[in-house]
Amino acid sequence: MGLRGREPRLKRTRLPVLASVAAGSVVALALLLGWGSNSDRVERTFVPYVGPAVSLVPQSVAALAPFSVAEWVCALTLGGAVAFVARTVRLGWLTPEEFGAIVRRAAAWTVLAGSWIAIWFYASWGLAYGRSPLEARLGWSTGETEEIDLPLADLERLAADLVERVNRLYLELHGWPDAFTVTASPNGLDAVDQSVDAGWERAAYVLGLDVEALRSRGPAKRLLLSPAFSVLGLGGFYFPFTGEANVNDGPPEWQLAHTIAHEKAHQRFFAPENEANFMGFVACVSSPDLFVRYAGWLFAQRQALRTLARRDPQAFQDLVTDRLPGVQRDVDASRAFWARYEGPISELSDQVNDAYLRANAVEGGVQSYSRSFELYVRWVRAGRPGALPEP
Repeated sequence: MGLRGREPRLKRTRLPVLASVAAGSVVALALLLGWGSNSDRVERTFVPYVGPAVSLVPQSVAALAPFSVAEWVCALTLGGAVAFVARTVRLGWLTPEEFGAIVRRAAAWTVLAGSWIAIWFYASWGLAYGRSPLEARLGWSTGETEEIDLPLADLERLAADLVERVNRLYLELHGWPDAFTVTASPNGLDAVDQSVDAGWERAAYVLGLDVEALRSRGPAKRLLLSPAFSVLGLGGFYFPFTGEANVNDGPPEWQLAHTIAHEKAHQRFFAPENEANFMGFVACVSSPDLFVRYAGWLFAQRQALRTLARRDPQAFQDLVTDRLPGVQRDVDASRAFWARYEGPISELSDQVNDAYLRANAVEGGVQSYSRSFELYVRWVRAGRPGALPEP
């Protein structure tokens, strides 16, 4: 059966007008990307002024909600897409003319909507991918891609220092080598969130970052659908359309502290994952909260030991045995949690994330997460600026 009775509705928006608006949106997107292709312009204009101004209203509104607005936006968008497909199927048999009209209008609307979503994404946050590398902005390199040539002996010393440092912090937290429970915040995750912001403020001042990096953009939001994000292998995500840092509250709390700091790094226009990982670490170890500092240093320790394991497995094993039993318990809890969700869905999620990162010119895709250790090495060579001194 045809679409009798629906013809006026089909003709409500003329295709030439719709196609023209869609084409104009594509041109506007191209112009925006062209403007943001200059790293100096992005640094001087977009990061301190344009990005914060565009995202201010939705970010301020979302910060008032005690739940993740981003989660509901994603759920409603998915639901709308399913409803659209279901409604299309219910239309029944179409004549070739009716089918062609629907396809042409659907294509025009898809281009139009996709263009404006992309414009909002890049105008509010995404152009931050065009910044110069963090190590260049901090004066730790020339800005060219440089491999860290770290001798094995130096790597072993770095890893050993981190093992000793984390052991010391664990003893300060618990009072003995094994608390026989996974380390959690004594004051709750809300206090962790505030302590991470305090660490961000100190780190930004010491590192000489732009004052815009100091501003808090609201608390991290715990996801109602955390189990689903665990299946996807995601510890959290930043949603630029609402400016929210969202975290999966399933993993151990000590790991959540760095995840919160990582997503808050994205809020502050550190777009690449290696930069968000590293700056999240610096915010943690600069925090006045002992638990948050412990979480940050344990994150760095695990990265150093993974790097050492690839180069000298025996040295890695020797250092792992130097961990306090309680520290090893914390690491084992994290491994066990994520091992439960390994499978084809998490692998597909990694592939999608990899494609997204590569589309935004992030070198190495998902491998960029582990490259934050290179920034750690440069930070150590610079004298560990920002970190609170040892007691």
